[in-house]
Order: sequence, then C-alpha cells, then structure tokens
Amino acid sequence: MLELSQILAEIQDMGAVTRKRAEIAGDQLAKAIDIANMDSEKWAIARPQIESRKDAKWLIAGLGEDRPNVTYPLPYPAPKVYTAIATDGSQIELDRHAAAQCYLLNTGIIVFHYGVEERPTLTAHAQLFYKDEDLFPNDAEGPSEVETGMGIQAQRTMAESRMMSALISGNAERHAVAMMDNPLIVWTERGQKDDAIKAFVLRFCEMFDVACENRMPLVGYVSAPGHKDVVGALRSTLCSPGCAHGRSDTCSELSTLTDADLFRRILRNPGDRSCLFHSQARSAAHYPEAHKIWFFYLNAGDEIARVEVPLWVADDQALLDRAHVLSYDQAVKGQGYPVALTEAHNQAVVRGPERAAFFNLVEQAFAQQRIPVRQTRKAMAKRVGLL
Repeated sequence: MLELSQILAEIQDMGAVTRKRAEIAGDQLAKAIDIANMDSEKWAIARPQIESRKDAKWLIAGLGEDRPNVTYPLPYPAPKVYTAIATDGSQIELDRHAAAQCYLLNTGIIVFHYGVEERPTLTAHAQLFYKDEDLFPNDAEGPSEVETGMGIQAQRTMAESRMMSALISGNAERHAVAMMDNPLIVWTERGQKDDAIKAFVLRFCEMFDVACENRMPLVGYVSAPGHKDVVGALRSTLCSPGCAHGRSDTCSELSTLTDADLFRRILRNPGDRSCLFHSQARSAAHYPEAHKIWFFYLNAGDEIARVEVPLWVADDQALLDRAHVLSYDQAVKGQGYPVALTEAHNQAVVRGPERAAFFNLVEQAFAQQRIPVRQTRKAMAKRVGLL
C-alpha cells in the first residue's frame, strides 16, 4: 500500500526542482539555437571540428550537406490514393514462476488503402516459443542459461521485420509507405560481441533489401524522441582544446537538452522537417552501406517526431519526399501519431484477460497430458491473493 503522506514533502520539492530545471533548459536552448543558426562561413569552420571529435562521451550525429537550422516544408499535399503498411509487436514474457517455461510473440499487421474501395487488413500473428532451441539459444551443447528479456525483444524485432517483408512484397505495385514503431537502428546489450551484433543486423536488413527492391520507403517513426545526437554535434563546438568533457567544462551547458527541444523551435510549421543527419550509434557500423540509417525530425503537429530511413531512401528525392509526406499525413489522420502504427499496436497488444486465457489453456493442455501443473508460491499468491 502506498502511503502518499510519506513523500508529500518530496513531491512539493520536486515541483521547485522541475521549475529550476526548466529555467536552465531555456538557457541551454538559446545557446543551442545560436549555434544552429551560425552563418555559412562560421559553419564551414565548425563542421570539421564536429566531424573530428572522436573523444566525446556522448553520441554525435553525422552531418549532411545542410546546416542544422535548414527546414523543408511539405513538398506536396498528401495524395488521395496511397497505402500505409505497419507492424508492431508485443509479448508474454518468459516467467520462471509460471506453470510452463515459454514465451509468446504477437505481431500486429496493418494495411490501409486510401482512396480506393478496398478493405483494410487488421490482424495479428501469434508465435509460441517453448522448445529447447527457443529457450536456450546460446548453448550449442545443450540447455544452460534461459533466454533473457533482451533476447526475446530481439526475437520480437525479427518477427516484425519478417512480417513487414511479406507485406511489402504483397503490396509492391502500390504507392505506399512501410512504417515501423521505434528506430530502424537496433539497440544491443552492453557487452554483446560485435560478431553477434553484425549477424543480427544483417538478418534485420533482409527487410531493407525487400523494400529497396520494391522502391517502397521504409520508415522508423519515433514518437517523443529522447535522442541527443544532433545536440551532441552542436555541443562539440563548445569544447576547448584538451577538453575533459566534465561538468565544469563549457560543453556541459547543453548536456540535458534533447534534439526534440531544439527542433521544436526550428520547425515552426506542422509538416516541416529538418535536414538529414546520419546515425553513428554503435550498431550502425554493422549496417550495409546502402542501408546506413539517416534521419530527420518532423513537426507532426502536436509533437516533434524522429523519422529514420535507410540511405537508399535518403538519396532518392522522390522516396524521401514520399516518406516525409505520408509520415505526416498518417500523423494527421491519427490526431498526432500515425494511425497505422496505432492500429498495429492495438492488434499486437496482449491484454490481461487474453494473458489469463493463454495460461488457462496451458494448464488445460498439461492436464490432458497428465502433467502436474506446478507453480511457484509467488505465482499462486499473485493470482489468488492472501487477504
């Protein structure tokens, strides 16, 4: 039971701290805007300094041809006829307290056809993982350590990408956009070996190959992004020679600012996008050259979103414009967030009653096989309660 009276004083103090933080953020934003707005001559001097910065403790975005303050309005109105494809996933995690050692992935599938009399696709594909090779994938000689949460997340990412590949192939002749929730840059566990990261990235990029062959822009749409790599590029211009990047150094003045904070000021009109940047995250080095990830920020109306695309989209003006226009139109249709991604999530999510029904089916299957259903005391206490 939560006794709010125990933390009432801290809640009140938190309000004062938050106000002070907002004042500091305002000062940081003003400094960042000044850097972003530097003229071409100053940018020509600053850019080599940014690109040569190898010792920074933060992520620095790779720069394109434009200065960071350049904006691009919508190149044309959204077409009346187009198709939006989306996938999203959810899971029932592997629970060591449950009756069976297994996990479930559920992939939401959406295909919306606009401007034609054709029924949309709204469905989901469920997969159950329970075999030894599913639960103990890292031991060639036999079962040892059970699959981790990050491993299951990786399996979910691959399930989404395989389904997306099939949807792209099935809609190859349409004027379409393929959208995934969250970045196209895969994030990996700390300490994971480069060989394992590369193998995973190459499997993930099979979806990119299919999209490229069919000239369909593939988009990773990030709502409420917390990324700081563009700000990181601006921040590096504040470093003095021999900078230690500590809290007392000048570069720390932009340490809490996010890219979304910056582009909320730069992208003034709904539909505007920023110039292009490319990701220099650790896993980005393992992407094939044509699939290197570039991104722009988009004024989606109610928020600044980050839109990631592979290089072959960034280099093709027609595909880049399509990604820009249709991402924004989907956000408008979804009242601030792409409607195709919202519906993909709704198809994928496993709700409480569905989760309970799943475990009831597991117990029934065990009973039919005359297998004792064993649950830990913790699991039983959670299900029935003791008071």
